[in-house]
Amino acid sequence: MVPIVRLQRSIVVFATAIGLLSVAFPAMADIDDWEFEGGGWGHGVGLSQYGTLAQAQDGRNATQILQFYYTGTSIASVPGTHWTTQPNKLLVGLVSNATTVILGAVGGPLTICQPATTCPPVSPPNEPRGPAGFADVTIDPGETWRFERFADDPNKCRFRKTDPVAAAGNLGWGPCNAKLTKAAGTTVRYVVNGKEYARGELRFTDSTAGFHAVAALDLEQYLYGLAEVPSSWPSEALKAQAIIGRSYAVATAVDRGGASGSTTLSSCGCHLKSTTADQVYAGWSKEVGGAAWVSAVDATAGDIITHPQSTYALDIAKAFYSSSNGGASEDNEDVWGAPALPWLRSVEDPWSVDPVNPLAHWTILVNTANVATYLGWDKMYTGQLIAGPPGAIVRFNGKDGGVAVTTDLNGTQVRALLNAYGFRADGQPVRVSPYISAVTDPPGFNDIDGNIFEDAIKWMAFEEITMGCNPPTNTLYCPNANVTRGEMAVFISRAMGLPAPKGDHFTDDTGEFYEGAANRLYEAGITQGCGPNRYCGGQNIPREQMAAFLARTLALPNSSIDHFIDDENSQFEGAIDKIAAAGITLGCNPPTNNRFCPKDLVTRGQMAAFFKRAWGS
Repeated sequence: MVPIVRLQRSIVVFATAIGLLSVAFPAMADIDDWEFEGGGWGHGVGLSQYGTLAQAQDGRNATQILQFYYTGTSIASVPGTHWTTQPNKLLVGLVSNATTVILGAVGGPLTICQPATTCPPVSPPNEPRGPAGFADVTIDPGETWRFERFADDPNKCRFRKTDPVAAAGNLGWGPCNAKLTKAAGTTVRYVVNGKEYARGELRFTDSTAGFHAVAALDLEQYLYGLAEVPSSWPSEALKAQAIIGRSYAVATAVDRGGASGSTTLSSCGCHLKSTTADQVYAGWSKEVGGAAWVSAVDATAGDIITHPQSTYALDIAKAFYSSSNGGASEDNEDVWGAPALPWLRSVEDPWSVDPVNPLAHWTILVNTANVATYLGWDKMYTGQLIAGPPGAIVRFNGKDGGVAVTTDLNGTQVRALLNAYGFRADGQPVRVSPYISAVTDPPGFNDIDGNIFEDAIKWMAFEEITMGCNPPTNTLYCPNANVTRGEMAVFISRAMGLPAPKGDHFTDDTGEFYEGAANRLYEAGITQGCGPNRYCGGQNIPREQMAAFLARTLALPNSSIDHFIDDENSQFEGAIDKIAAAGITLGCNPPTNNRFCPKDLVTRGQMAAFFKRAWGS
């Protein structure tokens, strides 16, 4: 059975037939947290990296792993003439829209080219590069330089040595289209903001907000620096990652660069970003500590996955992947919308929940108010997992502007909610996927599980009509206890949102918890008390008096039907028939329900049912 979650202790003010003003009541303490359960980390589409690890440990090879996750695919090769395989053609964004970057060299000098087509740089007309005799056109090991934009002219940039400080200190202002190169075949490395890169050229290009710094290299050089999985993983897992990393890179680069690579993303001046927005390109740090990874790249050189129905260049099956799923991958359209891609079909994935996966299962908490905020509503009440996973759908219900509202969120949208507002009880970072397997309300009252009135009692708590029966902890509701007139006054006052009383109308309620509520009911015309200036708040309420309270409170119309056979002698027969006609009571002898039992005392559980039928939406 699909679990139902109910967001607790939202404040609800009910409109009334007699036009009374509304008031809000304080929120209750730390019991407003929903529990979302699921598994995996990332978008959940395509290959699971931890599932790949488990499969490799089970002896499956890279081809078997890839064809398991990518339905109907084959292994093919990128043509050696493709532009992504050519020297310095694939552009990888390192720093975007910067106004300054810190540069260095390791293992040998880097040649400064400014403009990018001129090495060494030449002085622009009428703008000498520093004092006469300043001849540095290289960045040497041990030196610290900056490439920076001129604040007063966004079309000008300069290379400036900062440590050790040179006599002139800079090469003068020139174009922002520049680059650093190194001698071919050397192990010289570029340093950009403290990170080392060993491949290709380092290029700078104009941007609207400053300049971009990109690595210009070829496809295999890019793969060497790809840091998506640990190099310590089994070789078949590394080979599978190399093939999908290459497949994703070529498909994405052609999408952005076209048939020749001549166009780039304006946000980075690149074909591929170096972050999780595409794939994590770490450069030299991956190579120097990852001989097994470099071997996997070499062993699969040029290999990509293809599908006969692909519309990508070279029939590439664009290989989306994530850290893991919760036991099944997602259909791509459920995560990102149409069109459905035939190689990105959901598959049952027991390997992804293997113990090797530290996020095989997780529980994330989210506060009620934050769920409402995420949805843009005033209040939240219920939520229900109505589909999946995979393809999970959670239906939320609440109120906004006093109107009942409902919406369905898919697993990806719930994932965004959890990333925005979720927290783990152990304080660890929130890492989730669209694989939502359960949504559970937090512990509420300890004495209502399985009670016939459990749902109604929960509703009473959600609406803050009741706080519990054992203050200050309020862990119990006492569903079988009788309702007193004092309790009834408080419940109705809260449900109706009655305004503060103007006077004190009873002499027997001074200092009692229900004093203000009793006076509110008096001024609203709901009760006159039990005698002259007396309210009798400690007396238990029979069902017939409950009927009178509710009929007056809701201003119910008369009923032409005599609903019960046992209320003929009750002075409240009319009120009983009114609440029966309104559907507030069904009777006391199911399934016949031709009796009302007017003299029986009302229990707190029965009262909850009356109130939910009267005010619940």
